[in-house]
This record gives sequence, structure tokens and C-alpha cells, in this order.
Amino acid sequence: MFIDKASYMEYNPKYLFAVGKLRVYERKLINKATLTQLVECNGFQELVSILSERNYSDNISSVEKPKDLENLLFDEMSNTIGEIKKLSHDDEVTNLYLFRYDMQNLKLLIKTGKNSEDINHALLYRSVIDTENLEDSIKEEIFYVFPESLRDRIKTIWLEEVQEGNLQEAEILLDKLWLETGCRYMKDSGQIFLRDFFSVLIDLYNLKVILRTKVMNYDSERVRGYIAEGGFIDKSVMLNSYNMELEGMVKSFQSSDYNKIIKQGVEYFERYNSFWKFEQLCSDFLIEFVNIVKFLAASVSVLIRYLVIKEIELKNLQAILIGKNNGLSTEQIRQNLGCAYA
Repeated sequence: MFIDKASYMEYNPKYLFAVGKLRVYERKLINKATLTQLVECNGFQELVSILSERNYSDNISSVEKPKDLENLLFDEMSNTIGEIKKLSHDDEVTNLYLFRYDMQNLKLLIKTGKNSEDINHALLYRSVIDTENLEDSIKEEIFYVFPESLRDRIKTIWLEEVQEGNLQEAEILLDKLWLETGCRYMKDSGQIFLRDFFSVLIDLYNLKVILRTKVMNYDSERVRGYIAEGGFIDKSVMLNSYNMELEGMVKSFQSSDYNKIIKQGVEYFERYNSFWKFEQLCSDFLIEFVNIVKFLAASVSVLIRYLVIKEIELKNLQAILIGKNNGLSTEQIRQNLGCAYA
């Protein structure tokens, strides 16, 4: 393992209250037993009943139809982001992670088109940047709303990729920009766990890039510009694996911590022509990784951990809701889920 757990024993007394509060919130998180109940329940009303018994949300009693639950899940994540911002004593640290939601919003703006009337309906959670300000900045092509560390590069991506119609390239480069910026900041600020967490995110992003671009038969020099630096696996290793067949790519990572993700992800793709299994295994890996700091008494890392598991939990609930609405079997729904936090 590349992880040195002993180095993550950080302690910041400013976070004693915050971590204590998150311990209370954590009791409402969906564990494996409850997740199984939700998957196996008979329809929407029983699903809501199980969540009510768990006291999942203060507003669960107002849920009457699937759209209500969909809105509640959205509000849950929005409220979680807001709470983490309030509990943090290190705004730059938490904002760098939270900016991933602003990046998602920016990518949605790119997809829908800056003049689309449906922009507001596409935007996700309010995070560091107010969604209205983000929308206005893109419409006017003024990039002042973005952090100084990202502003110039985002402007370049917008002018060189988005305006030229290279939307997929723009989305990839925005992800790369966020990850590399976050990793550098955490390293410089001495946030050891979060530095390594960003390195893991970079590795998973790079693996995703080489797999997807391999299938799409991208030129290797083009892919070189997409690979992010700062991961545990060197950029050159990633690029070398790209020049292999899928079977060789799997073998090249068989001694790494990502062996299961690559092996099972590729096997599933070859059978079903889908990267769903790869994405699921990445989520499972992230939960396992962030749980290293589960029992820290006082640390900003615990706040980021809670965000990660809460987001994955909500994705699971959304997948169950969609599955029930579309009449999928229990097994089909189960296959669309990541793991629960406990």
C-alpha cells in the first residue's frame, strides 16, 4: 500500500465541535443493512417509510411522490455543503474541495450552451460560487468569479476549447485543472491526508481518462495533455499503459492498489460496453480511503470525508429511486449501487 496511515494522525482542537457534530449526523447515514432494505422494498411508498423510520431527514414526512424525494435528496446535499462551510476553520482547504461542484456546474453550462434557457435547471449545488454569478460570468465571458489560482487557466480553456467547440476536451481539462491545483495546495499547506486524497483522485481520474480515450482511439500525444500530475502513479506509467491493449493495461496495474478497479472495470466493459462498474469501484475505493480518518477526534479531513460519503450515499438513493420508478428488478438496482459507508 502507498498509504502511511500513521502520518494521518492529525489533530486540530478547533475541529472538536465540528467533528462532534458530524458524529451525530453520521448516525443518520445509510448503512449496508438499510441500503439492502431499500433495494428490496416493494415500491416507492415502502422506500419512503424506511427512510422515515431512519429519521433520514427533517422533511421526509412531506414526501408524497418521487419528485418530492428527488428534491429532498438535492436539498440534503446542498444543506451538507452549507454545513461543511460553516463548520470549517480553514476556508481555503474546504473551498478547494468544494470547488469541484462549481466545476460540475461550469461543465453543465458548457453542455447546455451559454444562451440556453434551461441553464438554471441544469445547475447543481451552490458551492463556493453563487450559481447566478457563475451563469452571468459565463454569459459575459468575464471570469472574475473564479479563484485567482484557477482564473487564467479557466479563461484559456474557455477561449481555446469551448469557443472552438471542443466541449469534451474542455470538460477533461477542467477536471485536470481542479485536481492539480488542489493537490499542490494541500502539499504546500501541509495537509498530509488531503494531499494524498487528491493524489488518489488524480490516479482515478487518469485511469478513467486512459480507459475512455483508449476505447475512443485518441492519439497518444493528445492524451498526454489530459493526464494530470501529482498522483501516486507517475504520469509516464499512465502514458505507457495507454499504448498497450486492454489486456496489457490490466497487467501493468496488477501490482498496484488499483488492480481490482482496472481488472473488473475492463472485464465489465468488454462484456457490457459500459464503464459503470469502473465508476462504482472508484466510489468504493474512495469510501475505503477516506474512512482511514473516520476516528480522528479533530481535523478538517473529517469534514471532507463526510462530504465524500454523503455524496455517494445520495447517488445510491437516487439510483434506487430511478430503479423503482423504472420497474427494475432488485438485482438490477443492486448492480447500480456503490457501497455504503458502514
